[in-house]
Amino acid sequence: MRKSKGPYRKTRHKLRRWRDTPPVTVTRYLAKFEEGDRVVVDIHPSVQEGRPHHRFNGRVGTVIGMQGSAYRVKVRDGDKEKILIIAPIHLRRLA
Repeated sequence: MRKSKGPYRKTRHKLRRWRDTPPVTVTRYLAKFEEGDRVVVDIHPSVQEGRPHHRFNGRVGTVIGMQGSAYRVKVRDGDKEKILIIAPIHLRRLA
């Protein structure tokens, strides 16, 4: 059988729901971020929509605007800057 090349390959442990993963709450869905806020990409494994590529999990970025109900986040990937479109449930404020 051919090896899968899908977007969720090699994520068995990375996207597993651990005990300390907070549950899906309305508060996380409706989180508001302002332009210029620094956020951490924190992928919630049980929500598929608005999820960025797993390579960006744990990265710190800057909110540069909204697109629909999602946020546009500028993240450095090596020596390039990339703009990701991420749902608010997969973001949390940098503490």
